[in-house]
Amino acid sequence: MTGTEERLRDALYASASRVRDDELRPLAAPERRGSGRARRPVPGRRPWLPPLAAAASVALIATTVVVAGAYLHRHHTGGPGPAAGPPRYYATLAGNDNIDLQEVAVHATATSAVIASVPDPVTPGPHASLMPPLAVATGDDRTFYVVYAVQTEVGYRDLVIKSFHLSGAGQPSQLAQVKGGQLPGQGTGGTGLSAVGPRIGGFAVSPDNGKIALALKASSSSTASDEILVIDTRTGAHAVWRGGLDRANAGFAILGLSWTADGRSLAFLAQWCSPPRSAVSNIQTDLCGGTTRSAQVRELDTTSAGGSLSRARLLLAQSARYPYIARAVISPDGTSLTAILLSGPLPPDQGLGPYAPERLSVVRISVATGAVTGTLFQGVDPMSAYSALTVDSTGGYVMLTHADVYLRPGDTRYAAGWLDAGHFRRLPLNTGEAAW
Repeated sequence: MTGTEERLRDALYASASRVRDDELRPLAAPERRGSGRARRPVPGRRPWLPPLAAAASVALIATTVVVAGAYLHRHHTGGPGPAAGPPRYYATLAGNDNIDLQEVAVHATATSAVIASVPDPVTPGPHASLMPPLAVATGDDRTFYVVYAVQTEVGYRDLVIKSFHLSGAGQPSQLAQVKGGQLPGQGTGGTGLSAVGPRIGGFAVSPDNGKIALALKASSSSTASDEILVIDTRTGAHAVWRGGLDRANAGFAILGLSWTADGRSLAFLAQWCSPPRSAVSNIQTDLCGGTTRSAQVRELDTTSAGGSLSRARLLLAQSARYPYIARAVISPDGTSLTAILLSGPLPPDQGLGPYAPERLSVVRISVATGAVTGTLFQGVDPMSAYSALTVDSTGGYVMLTHADVYLRPGDTRYAAGWLDAGHFRRLPLNTGEAAW
């Protein structure tokens, strides 16, 4: 958007905002000065037309202000989006990769300051310990959902989903367990070095907070999230989708989940690594432990009681046009995708297989045509395999998180920011998990 367009938009909105309903006079035709005798109606002329025309003029002016503002905003963002600004709050997981996370931090987007901290709950039972958070999500920017891991002396056991709500002053409520939010069997598949912890490839809440979706592992010994669980938060009912997308000699994983506005459709990215040497998946990474990788974006109708993942409609597939689709989220109306596309040569094998290409673009893609309709961001990220997207409930504001730099072996720092007219507006983040 040019400076002239910005000034025009601001002027239009300012003018419209100064008009108050109680200051508007009833519309009427102007009186004629003269003898004081009542005017005789002109034959064929309807006396109500002048005030109606005036009302239509006012409506036209108001409509012009709204439409012009909306057009300039769409031109500015490269797609549909709200004019009121980004969400007021976002949540992150505090701590780092090498120590137990100790709280969920809620930030004010305008200042990035932490306005509230939610300490971890304590594991019930005689051997009490903290329950570290593994993932956070929200359907709006006021009610946040957190996946906690129930720990025992031999490792993880179950997962528990709890939620809290921010008051108008930004104060969090007490943690409350979500109905249907006790998830057994997601813990370790062994002990010691052979243990396989939980794998959460995606975590998303519908805009009305009525459904929660998680990409989890179907088997306790799996290293990747290969099934989708949908929880009805009103009844606690579970629906599971698994199988149907397996390929011979390839490791399968689900990466990223996003809802349409009606809470019926759920989009996910399916990834295949071949050969499946040691593929690992979670919300922050799509490391492919193989020499080749392919991906698809699919849309699942969640109104049924579960079934095969193959029932999900294909929206976008990896191709020569899009050689590496790292992440994708669907728009509220289901007509477009916001995706992380990677390009360039693969770096050499680094133990888990080649990492992802370094050139990163965040784009909007039409579901109907498969064409890019706008580019939100472009950059170079040496650790692009750790990138993830979070989009607010309107679909207009996109948060990008990625691995920033390795300070020392095993200690990763993450960067987060929301995308604004091609710029990366950095937000403080200690781990690769954030939600708004």
